[in-house]
Amino acid sequence: MTTADHPLDPAPPAVPPAPAATPAPPAPAAAPTPPAPATPVGAAIPATGAAEPDEAQTGLAKPGVPEGAAEGAEASVARVRPAEASELAASRPGGRPVARQAQTGPAHRGAESKPFNDITHRVLKPPVRQVLNHLVMSVTHEGWEKVPRDEPLIFAGNHSSWMDGPLVVIEAPRTVRCLVKSEMYKGIVGRLLMFVGQIPVDRGRPDRAALHTALDELSRGGAIGVFPEGTRGSGEMAAVQHGIAYLAVHGRCRVLPVACINTGAALPRGARWPRRSVKVRVVFGEPFEVEVPVNPRSRRALAAVAEDIRVRLADHLATARAGAALESPGAE
Repeated sequence: MTTADHPLDPAPPAVPPAPAATPAPPAPAAAPTPPAPATPVGAAIPATGAAEPDEAQTGLAKPGVPEGAAEGAEASVARVRPAEASELAASRPGGRPVARQAQTGPAHRGAESKPFNDITHRVLKPPVRQVLNHLVMSVTHEGWEKVPRDEPLIFAGNHSSWMDGPLVVIEAPRTVRCLVKSEMYKGIVGRLLMFVGQIPVDRGRPDRAALHTALDELSRGGAIGVFPEGTRGSGEMAAVQHGIAYLAVHGRCRVLPVACINTGAALPRGARWPRRSVKVRVVFGEPFEVEVPVNPRSRRALAAVAEDIRVRLADHLATARAGAALESPGAE
């Protein structure tokens, strides 16, 4: 018997099993990405490269912004054709188009007037015109066929009597809101001026609120009336203020010359009632465009535009006084 076979020999110690490997902890799950908020129906879609809202609305270039930047932004928005708009609407949930909100507030910085409801002009002007032209005074208007009805427009006239403003408003074939000196807004006259939508302007200082209110009216396609000589005088258009140039350039609209003939003789200074024996003529001319300068905020550039407007208004006034407009088929 061998030693290994002896029953008293101790058995060889058992080898303990190797410990099992500790499993690695599972990697933490990634946090779910929150879904992008859905664009509500009716919300405006920002256009890539669009100008700031105030600049795009006012049309006034900011210092340091290259001229035409705002126009380029507006053009990029205007390039969306109806077919593209339909495709864009079809891509919305349910294919519903995005509603466009109507403009209800002022479109220009500093504007103080809300959209003017011209029903008072459309209803009251025809009978008032008949009474004024044939009973109170002797007035004829000429050149109605030259007045555009569906575009922003500046009526610019000579100023030799306080009757010039009311005559332009009453005789024009469309609604006109004139810039009227703030001193007139007192008592019954002031309430009447507000009722018919005229715009008060402080002549003693640069009245930016009045200018922006006028620009706001032009942006809606309306018409405003100005007397660029600034105050009553001979009405010869010897000099004009620069405000009309500012409005024509920044309002991007045409200027229509108006010649008020014999208003000074019909209602001279100090008279309380017009002279019916004096024949008064309100002559509307051909609208013209002004050249927009490279820097529309330059005083020198606006002075040049104002001088060009003055020359054109003086030419129309001379033609009207010569009686050439009497041959117009629009005379009444």
